[in-house]
This record gives sequence, C-alpha cells and structure tokens, in this order.
Amino acid sequence: CLRWELIKLEMDLCYAEHFHCFSVFVCLTWACVPPADPGAPVASRPEIYYCRSPNMEDFTCWWHPVDNLTSGQQAAYILTYSKDMEPELECPDYMSGGLHSCYFDKSHTSIWMYYCMTVTAMTPHRNYTSQQHCLDVAEIVEPEAPVNLTFSLRDAGGDEAGHSVLLSWTYPAPEVLRYGWITLLYELQYRRIGETDNWQVKHHLREPHVELLGLRPDDYIVRVRCRSHNSRLWSKWSAALLVSIPNSLAAGKVLVLVLVVGVGAVALLVIAFGVIPQSRRIKDYFLPPIPKPRIIGIDPLLLKVMHPGKSSYSALSARFDPVPSFFCLSPEGEL
Repeated sequence: CLRWELIKLEMDLCYAEHFHCFSVFVCLTWACVPPADPGAPVASRPEIYYCRSPNMEDFTCWWHPVDNLTSGQQAAYILTYSKDMEPELECPDYMSGGLHSCYFDKSHTSIWMYYCMTVTAMTPHRNYTSQQHCLDVAEIVEPEAPVNLTFSLRDAGGDEAGHSVLLSWTYPAPEVLRYGWITLLYELQYRRIGETDNWQVKHHLREPHVELLGLRPDDYIVRVRCRSHNSRLWSKWSAALLVSIPNSLAAGKVLVLVLVVGVGAVALLVIAFGVIPQSRRIKDYFLPPIPKPRIIGIDPLLLKVMHPGKSSYSALSARFDPVPSFFCLSPEGEL
C-alpha cells in the first residue's frame, strides 16, 4: 500500500516529535481503511429476543442476526454474559439450542442470580453489539405443555341438572415437580364446538384435575396449559380433547331400568302361575270358615221334612223324653 510507505517516511522524519508522529500515524492508518459505499445498506444490530428455561435447571437464549448485509458478507456471533458483578464469560454452548442460540446447562445455571448478556456480530468491516439483555432464571420458566388429557362422565345430575365431567391430565416431566423446583398453575378452557370464541375458563388450578358441573348434552372442546408460580410465561396448549355428552340415558341407567323391569315381570309370572291357583287354600288357611250354630239333639233333616200341619213344638217334642213334672211331698213323705 502506497499509504504505508508514506507512513514509514513520516515516522522517520518526525521521530523526535512523538505526539505529532502518533497523530499522523493514526490519521494515515485510518486512511488505509477502504471507504464505505455510500449506497450500501447499514446493517442493524443483533437482538436477544427470547430466553426460556423449562425447569429452572438450565435455559437457552435466542437472538435475531444482523440483516441487510452486503452480498457475500457473513457475520460471526459471540455471546458474552456476567452474573451479578462477576467477570464476563462467553457462551458455553452455541450448538444445543440450534442456530443463533446459546445453551446454559446445569453447571452454568444459577438460581436467584441476575444474568446480563450481549451478542456481538463481527463482520469484516465492523462489529455490531446488541443491547444488554438481563434476566432472572426463575422469571423465564416456561414449562412443557400438559399431556394425557382425559375425561370421565360422572352423570351425577342426570338430564335435568346437566352432567358432571371429571377432567384429568399429567405433566410430561413429573420429576421436576417431585423435586420441588417449580410449582405449576393450570388453566383449563372449554367450549361447545359451534361456539368458536366463547371459551369458558377455569383459572389458577393447582391440581391436575377438575370437575365440570351442569354440562348440557353436546360436544365440547377442552384444552389445558400451565405456568410456573414465579413466571408469567404460559406453556403451549395441550392437544385438544373432544368431550361428547350423550342426550340419552347413560348405559348404567339403562341397565338398572332393564333389571327393574325384568324382576317385575318375573314377580308377575310367579303370582299368575303359583299364587292364583292356590288362592282357595291360602284363603282357607288365613281366613278359616265360621262354623254354623248347632243344638245337640236336633236333627237338621227333621226340620227339612217337617209336615206343614204339625206344629213345630209337637215335632220337636217327639225327639225328646218327657220332662218329669214337679211333685209336692207332704211332711210325711207322701204325694
């Protein structure tokens, strides 16, 4: 470069004048840098736009690269971070999180400490550094979406008061909850299939199950999501579940109805073929006949064949021995 030869000559001429030589060196060196094309677009700075921790044990940050680079121009990226007032360090893993990301494993993740980081894009002409991005790991916890959303029809209210449906789900990483690193809050939404935007919401559920009461027979769409108690970042929605509430009686009620009708029919058959033919004997057993009054010595047949001309007294008196008369005895014992 001709300018470098001029720099060397100038340094030899003004060796004693240090300050003047230094000024000339800086100016001439800067003149060796190719001037920027006035029509070339100005590259923007990179931007850290998203950081996520699924379990408060590790986390990943992603950034937008610089754009508007000239054709064929490439940029290399370096992420540097510091925890609280500790010395600045470089990203430990650029690969695990994918393109334009930095992954912090368990050994590089500290809870309740503030991370501040920047991303620098290095190009052949200059470097572009993002704005500083600071975070607390507890505030970027975004858990996984719940899975295994199922339902069971309780049918406690019947068709008049509506049906009762028990919904339950599970978290895909139960060991995180077992160790107590995070406490999850759930939100459940449900709606009829025909009502696209009319979601009914159950907020702040602490258990992975909830019972819906008074649901009318219809088809419903149900979904659930969760978030950490210390974070405002919700997980993605679970897979939608179709809940169909039948309009007819439940199978249990139909079975009970069939049993009642069957037992009633058997009872009627027993009464028709077993009790009715023996009704006379049963009546005689429980209600025996009252005996007719009889006078000893009176023949009933005699009363039936009694002649009309005879008096009742004469006919009856013939059946009995004469009644002895009363006698009067004298003091001497004579009649």
